[in-house]
Amino acid sequence: MKKQILIFAILLFSVALFAQETNEPIKKASKHAVGIAAGPTIGCGLAYQYTHSKFSVQATFFPYKKIKKEMYCIGLSFYYTLNQGKKTSLFLYQGNHYYYSKTEWQVWYNRENHRTVEAYNNNSLGIGFDFTIFDNVSLKLMTGYASYNNFTELGLTGEVSLLYHIPSKSK
Repeated sequence: MKKQILIFAILLFSVALFAQETNEPIKKASKHAVGIAAGPTIGCGLAYQYTHSKFSVQATFFPYKKIKKEMYCIGLSFYYTLNQGKKTSLFLYQGNHYYYSKTEWQVWYNRENHRTVEAYNNNSLGIGFDFTIFDNVSLKLMTGYASYNNFTELGLTGEVSLLYHIPSKSK
């Protein structure tokens, strides 16, 4: 019986040690972040994010151009943080993605020129998690409900962003 009380006291004391608050200063949140993003409704390519309080806006851009082919992915997404923790946060997001592609080719036997142009919008609304994986690096994983190809298709979506948060200068 004494042995069980001793074990219980040691466990209780060790839990109390880990439950103590720390006096470490809270890091000031970074307003600017750069990185990469990929998803059917937030766009694919280079990303820039600006954060103010609980609201964030992210722009994504990927240009590609060769002699007879060009493609542009442009995304603009909005975020609202619901719950902020030390290493993770929960947020709502609304994604917008515009895609444009143009290809030109020539048929070899009659020298006839051809051109195809594809352009559409994708939009989504969903929820996501932001994980801090290093001091200034975060990974966003998102899922939601989306409309594809100018609202002709509806379905689920998945998105991802990897961002480097530029440290704020302290005053």
